[in-house]
Amino acid sequence: MNSGGLLEAVAGQWQLLVQTTPAVLITVVGYAVGLWCYRRADRPLLIHPLLIAAPVIFLIVDALAMPITDYHRGNGALTLALQLATVALAVPLAAQARHLPALYRPLLLVVVLGAIASAALALGLAALLSIDEQLLRSIAAKSVTTPIAIGVTEQLGGIIAIIALSVLLTGLFGALAAEAIYRRIGLDDDRWQGLILGICAHGIGTAKAFETSPRCGAFATLGMGLTGIWSPFFLPYLLTLFI
Repeated sequence: MNSGGLLEAVAGQWQLLVQTTPAVLITVVGYAVGLWCYRRADRPLLIHPLLIAAPVIFLIVDALAMPITDYHRGNGALTLALQLATVALAVPLAAQARHLPALYRPLLLVVVLGAIASAALALGLAALLSIDEQLLRSIAAKSVTTPIAIGVTEQLGGIIAIIALSVLLTGLFGALAAEAIYRRIGLDDDRWQGLILGICAHGIGTAKAFETSPRCGAFATLGMGLTGIWSPFFLPYLLTLFI
């Protein structure tokens, strides 16, 4: 590459950095505010950092009159980091690999049926409430981890902003209700607790599972990952039953 081409490439990268930096800074500031509130309140799940960060980010974006498409595009680096972090969760799962052969049949059954039931219940309730078709397309992947949910929702023709909020609320409510539900039904095996959290409450549920035990977190990772793999296959067909 000649000097002119090198300078042009450097200029292009600098321009990209300048364009994306504001969006990344807005996200970081929003999350920092949410994390500060969460810690000051002694970490209650109802004041989860993401729950605080979302409205803070919205207010900043709105005050700056930044198009939401520019904000979304500007966070490409953070989206990639989220994808890499999701993949990195395979490390604790590897430590539990010896437990999987004896459980793979019931485990796969729970993942397959659990993912379908989770989506079907949400779509069925929305259909009963006569929700708009595009909104149905926008909530179908609400129990799938965010990077996959966004891609699936784009394929289904849904609205990215709605699925992002749906995923957030699903994770928060799932993690919040899980302990009471497990206690009510007498489920005390942390492997199945984690798996169910991963299927129904994706990344936030997985983070909650790691607070219980490393094994619980590992099985939540497995549930989240398998649900993410399985969901793009069945969701388009399931959606046709409700639209």
